[in-house]
Amino acid sequence: MNLTSSRLLFLPMEEQDLSFMKRFLCDGELTRWLPIDYPCPMKQVHIHVERRLSHWDHHGFGTFVLYETDGARPVGYCGLEHVVDSPFIDLRYGLIQKVQGRGLAFEAAVRILEYGFEGLKLPRVYGAAMTGNRASVALLKKLGMRPDTRFDCYGDNLFAASVDKLTFEQRVSPCMEAP
Repeated sequence: MNLTSSRLLFLPMEEQDLSFMKRFLCDGELTRWLPIDYPCPMKQVHIHVERRLSHWDHHGFGTFVLYETDGARPVGYCGLEHVVDSPFIDLRYGLIQKVQGRGLAFEAAVRILEYGFEGLKLPRVYGAAMTGNRASVALLKKLGMRPDTRFDCYGDNLFAASVDKLTFEQRVSPCMEAP
C-alpha cells in the first residue's frame, strides 16, 4: 500500500529502510524531541525497525517512509501505530533537518489522518509531543488535536492529545484550502 500527497510519496517501512532509520535515530539533533531515550545505539535501531515491520505484519498498517515526489532519498517517516499495551493508536512522524520548516510534516500528518479515518475507519487518533517541542505541539493542535488525559502512555512531560474524524475535518479542511 502506497499513499501520496501533493509533495510526498509514502512507502510502508521495509527492511531496506534500516540504513535511513539508522541515520535518523542515531542523530542527536533529529531525536532530541522523541519521548524515549535517543539517540539510539545500533542494536536499538534494529529493534525499532523490527517493531515497525512487525506492526505492519500484525495490523496491516503502520509507519511509512516519506520521499519527496521529485527525490530518490527518504526525508522522514509518518504513520499510525498501536501503542504497546494500550487501546491507543498514535500518530508518529519525523523529518530530516534539510526539509523541516516547509510544511511537509503537516502535509504528511494530514494525509496519514485521512487514511486513518477514511481507510482504516478509526474513531480517534492520538498524538504526543514533548512540551518543549513547540513546533510539534503546534502541529498537533493545527490537526485539531486537543489535550486528552486518557493518553498517558509516554509520561508527564508530554502534550498528549487526540482528535476524532469530525473535529479533524472541521479543523483541517480550511487549512488545506489556503494557498
